Amino acid sequence: MRTVRVVMLRTFGALLGSLSTAVAVAVFLGMSGGLFAKALLGGDGGLTPVAVLWALSAAPALPVLTAVLTMRLLADERTSGRLELVLSAPVRPREIVLGKFLGAWLHAALALTLYLAVPLLLLPPCAPALSAHLAWDVFLPAYGALLMQAALWCACGLFASACFRPAAVAAIVSIVLTVVLPFAAYQAAFTWVHAFRVRFSEAPFTGHLVDLSTGLVQMSTLFFYCALTACTLFAASKALALLQLGGRGWRGLRLSTACAVLLGFVFAGCAYLFVDRFGLSLELPMRGGFAASDRTRQILAETSGEPVRVTSFLSQRAPTYQAVRRLLRGLETTAHGVAGVQLDVVGVDPRWDLGAAERLVKAGVPEGTLVFRQGRRQVTVPVDDLFAGATNGTLAVTTEGLFEAESACATAVQRLSVVGRRGTLYWTTGHGESSATSYDAVYGMSDMAREFRQNGYRIRKIDLAQTATVPDDCAVLVIAGAREPFSRTETQRVDGYLRSGGRLLVLAASSPNAGVGSLMADWGVRQLPCTAVSPSRTFTGADVLVTDLGDHAVTRPLADCTLLFEGAAVLQPTEAVDTNAVDAALATAVDRTGFTALARTDAESWGETEPAVRPWAFDPTAEPRGPLVLAAALERGGGVAKDLAFRPTRIVVVGDATFALNGALKRRANANRDFLLNAVAWLAGLDAFTESRTPGNVVATGMDRARWIRFGLLAAGGPAACVLLLGLLVVFRRRRHA
Repeated sequence: MRTVRVVMLRTFGALLGSLSTAVAVAVFLGMSGGLFAKALLGGDGGLTPVAVLWALSAAPALPVLTAVLTMRLLADERTSGRLELVLSAPVRPREIVLGKFLGAWLHAALALTLYLAVPLLLLPPCAPALSAHLAWDVFLPAYGALLMQAALWCACGLFASACFRPAAVAAIVSIVLTVVLPFAAYQAAFTWVHAFRVRFSEAPFTGHLVDLSTGLVQMSTLFFYCALTACTLFAASKALALLQLGGRGWRGLRLSTACAVLLGFVFAGCAYLFVDRFGLSLELPMRGGFAASDRTRQILAETSGEPVRVTSFLSQRAPTYQAVRRLLRGLETTAHGVAGVQLDVVGVDPRWDLGAAERLVKAGVPEGTLVFRQGRRQVTVPVDDLFAGATNGTLAVTTEGLFEAESACATAVQRLSVVGRRGTLYWTTGHGESSATSYDAVYGMSDMAREFRQNGYRIRKIDLAQTATVPDDCAVLVIAGAREPFSRTETQRVDGYLRSGGRLLVLAASSPNAGVGSLMADWGVRQLPCTAVSPSRTFTGADVLVTDLGDHAVTRPLADCTLLFEGAAVLQPTEAVDTNAVDAALATAVDRTGFTALARTDAESWGETEPAVRPWAFDPTAEPRGPLVLAAALERGGGVAKDLAFRPTRIVVVGDATFALNGALKRRANANRDFLLNAVAWLAGLDAFTESRTPGNVVATGMDRARWIRFGLLAAGGPAACVLLLGLLVVFRRRRHA
C-alpha cells in the first residue's frame, strides 16, 4: 500500500503542475458550464431537477477529460524507458496501475468539485428563486454518479495508455472505448435486438446518471461500475506485466494472460446479470425527489372509507418497473402524511407470484396494469397509459412522466368514490378544430382527452352541419381551435343550445371571425384583432405567463399557479362591466350575462396587432395596454333561485387555440390542464376537484434575458478562466525557480 500511495501522490502532483492538464480541465469546465446553462434554459418551467441537468451537462465532456489525464501516465514512461526501470525494481505492476489510477481519478474528482461551484456559487446570485433547488446535499448523488463514471473512464484511459506508446494514440483509443464504442453498441442493440429496445429506451449510462441523481440507487448499477472498473484495471495491470515478458518468447504465457483478462470480463458480466436479477434498490430520502401535488394530497386526504389496495401487476423486467415502484411508494407515504385514506401497495410479478398472477388473469386484469380496489369497487389503469407521455426515454419517466403518472393514479383513487359518469363532451368537427383523437406530440389533444376520460367523461364527435340539434346528453359542447367560421345554420344551432341552458367551452383561434366568434359578441365577449405579448412574463418571448387569476370557481383553487398562453387573443366584454369585480346585478338578471376575467396578463404586456413583424414595439394609439384578459367565464341566469326550474347558461372562452394541445401541456410545467378540467367541471355543473396537480418541485429560475446572458458567460468562462490562470502561474513559478 505504501507503493500505491507514493505513486498516487506523485501522479496527482504531476497532473496538478501540468499546463496541458490545466488546459484540459479548463476546457472541461467551459464545455460543461455552457451545456449546463443551455440545459437550465431549456428546463426552465419543467420538472427535471437541477441536479440532473448539472450531471447530464458534464457527461459528454468527462470521457475527453479522463482521456487527456491518463494518456501520458504509462505511454510516456514506456517511450522514455523509465517504465522498464521501474519494473526491474521489486514493484508489482498492479501497484503501479492502481496508484496512477487513483492519482488521475482524484484529479477528475477535483475538476468535478470545481464544476460544482457553477450551481452552488454562480447560479444563486443570478436566480434567487432557485434557492430551494441549490442546496449542496441535493447535488451529492449526482456528484457520486459522475465520480463512478469518471473512475470507469480513467480505468479505460489507463488501459489504453498501457497498450500504446504514443500518448495521442492512447487518448484516441480511450475516447473510442468510452464514447464511440458504447454509442455504437447501443445503437446496434437498439436497432436489432427487440428485448434491448423494450428495456432501454435511452443509453444506459445516461439512465444511470438520471436515476442516481434523483436518489434511486440500484445495486446492479453500483456493481456494474465497480466490476467493470476492476476488470479494466486488471487488464491494464496484465498489459503492463506483459512488457516484462518482451523478447522472452513466452507466447503461451501471453495467450493465457489474454484468456484470463477475457474470463475476468465474462465473470463480471455473469455476476452483474445475477445481481440484476434480484432488482435490489435503495431510494435516498433527498430533497427534489418525489413531491406530490396539492391535487393529489387533497384527493388522498378527502377520500374516506376502507383502505385502498393498489396491486401492481408488472414484471420486474419491465422498463417502467422502477418508476412505478417509486411512484407507488411516494403515494403511500403521501397518504400516510395527510392522514387520509390508507394505501396498501402490493406487487405481483407474473414470473414469480404465479398464484396471485393467475387470480388476476382470471379476473380479466392484463399484465402491466395497476389495480385500485376499495371494497367492491375497482379501477384498473394500464401502465402504458400512465407513461403515455414519457416518450423521451428514462429522463421523461423519472420527471415529467412520473408527474403525469402520479396525476393519473390520484384520479383513479378519486373515481373509487365517484359513482357513475359525469356526462358527455361533444367535440365539434368540420372547421379545422384540434382533434381529441389525435396523438400528434405537438398539435394533438389526446392527452387532454385522456384526462377527461379518466375523470369520468365520455367524448363524442359532433358535426353541427349534419346534426339538427345538440343531443340532450351533452354536458359541455367543446369548440377547440376552430380555424374556419361556422355557417349561419351551425351558429343558429349553437345559439339555440345556449338559450336552452347549454354549456360551451371555446378555445379561440387567432382570427376573431373564426369558429363562433361572431356569436360570442352577442353573449357578452368579443375577441380583439391582436395577440398578447409580454416582455417580462415569458419563457421564449412568444408565449405569455399568467399568474393573475380571477376570483371564480374555475380559478379559485389554482392560486399561485401559472398558465401558459402562446399566440393568445385578447378578450373584452361587450358590455360596460368591471372585469375585476363583476356587478352583482348582472349576475342576478336572467337576461344579462355576467362576465368574469379568469386570466389577466401583467401591466407591462400589450396587444400586438402585427405579431409577425419583429421586434415588437408598443403602439399606444392602436394597441391595448395590459392587463389584458386572455380567458373569461360568462354566466346568464346564475342568480336565479335554486327552486326554480331554470338552467343557467355558462360559457368559458380561452383566447388560445393551443392552450391544451399535447405540446403545450408537455413543454413546460403549467396549470393549463387543471384550468381546463376545472372549466369543464364548472360548465357541467359539478363540484370541481380542482387543486393544482402541478407539484412544488418545478424549476423556475425567474431570470430575464440579461441574467441569462450573464449566467451563461459566468458558467462557461468563470471557472475555466480561473483554472487556466492558476495553471499559467504554476508553470511560470516552476520555470522561474528552474
